[in-house]
Amino acid sequence: MLGFHEHIIADLLEDSHGGLVVTGSGLGLHKLIAALIKLHDVSQGILFILSANDSQRQTIKEEIQPRTLPPLEVINSDYTSQDRVDRYGYGGVFFITSQILVVDMLNEKVPLSRVAGFIVLNAHRLTETCTEAFIVRLYRFANKKGYVRAFSDKPQAMISGFSKPERIMKNLFVKKLHLWPRFQVFVSEALEKNPPEVIDIRVPLTSYMKGIQSAIIEVMDACLKELRKTNKVDVEDLTVENGLFKSFHDIVRQQLDSIWHIIGRKTKQLVGDLRTLRKLLDYLVRYDAVTYLKYLDALRVSEGMRSVWIFAAPSHRVFDFAKKRVYQVVRADGGKVGSANGLIKGVGRGRGDAGKRRKISGNESASKRSNSDRTQETENGSSRDAPGVELEVVGEEMPKWKVLRVRSFRGDRRRKTEANSFRSRSAYFSRCMG
Repeated sequence: MLGFHEHIIADLLEDSHGGLVVTGSGLGLHKLIAALIKLHDVSQGILFILSANDSQRQTIKEEIQPRTLPPLEVINSDYTSQDRVDRYGYGGVFFITSQILVVDMLNEKVPLSRVAGFIVLNAHRLTETCTEAFIVRLYRFANKKGYVRAFSDKPQAMISGFSKPERIMKNLFVKKLHLWPRFQVFVSEALEKNPPEVIDIRVPLTSYMKGIQSAIIEVMDACLKELRKTNKVDVEDLTVENGLFKSFHDIVRQQLDSIWHIIGRKTKQLVGDLRTLRKLLDYLVRYDAVTYLKYLDALRVSEGMRSVWIFAAPSHRVFDFAKKRVYQVVRADGGKVGSANGLIKGVGRGRGDAGKRRKISGNESASKRSNSDRTQETENGSSRDAPGVELEVVGEEMPKWKVLRVRSFRGDRRRKTEANSFRSRSAYFSRCMG
């Protein structure tokens, strides 16, 4: 553990009723939980750990692996009711799902007087109606001396809504809030001792990706202009630069929460559209071309007429460029035929099929095309039933994979060079010693 971990634990142990701890991301929250588990003794009673996901359970187990006491078990649906009662009688530390625990508590199978306390992870997800809040309420009615220690490493999730930290503390029956950001003195001193080595690699986007990015930004700007006309939010925060960050949606919702029930449908839809557009920008550099096109098609079907951004002028470029990243319509002689809009949905699902072509017969192309496509092809001088029209699967590769291959190749070559140098030195010393 680092020095600030010890300070956090010392602050928690001062209050016998526990508290809510909010730390910055990546500060080793699993080390805190593991330390508290090691400090727990079986004679103190039962310790329940709630709301832990699989990865958190695994990291905590690895952290306390050398220690066998107190016993750490995961109680899930594999245990029968009698098995759980037996485990409660033995005592120890248990990872348990809230659904199982609340049933056992209501059936009076959990000796609440012997429960030392609760550790609640991911506290930022707690609400007034969640199961964890109900469990703590039942526990407090039966046991006034136990503790509840809640943790969260997502401070940005604590600012959404109205007085969210206060409501979480009220649901958990705790009175102290412990804030440990990265700029806290003990935290910053510990992090500055071993600064990480950061390598900045800038990956350029392809031309189609740049076109999609610029079109989405134009649509975001149009949505923000419409949102400014409502006079319901602070105009200074409504900028495209702020809209690129995840916290933007929380900031807007925080301003509108108090009047959310009286604002119009269009304003609510604009707030949702801004969140969707930010996701599209994020998925552009995360998803491959086929998955991104599939997501766009699903989005158009699901949102339909409700969405505002789909009917904006630049939106058609988003769909058009996304299709061109996957497939294009060409003649047999290599010339392009108009646009790929509306042609044979779902083609190009496979990845890495660049250069593959599928011939489109006259009847098939006539049945698949819309009136607008036929008009466009007529304007481009191509006949609807023209033979030799083919669908070329492009399957544009993500730029980051090429950079990753280059970096991996250089790393492998460097390791081989070092290995050869080591063998050469070893052989030289062997000859000298011989």
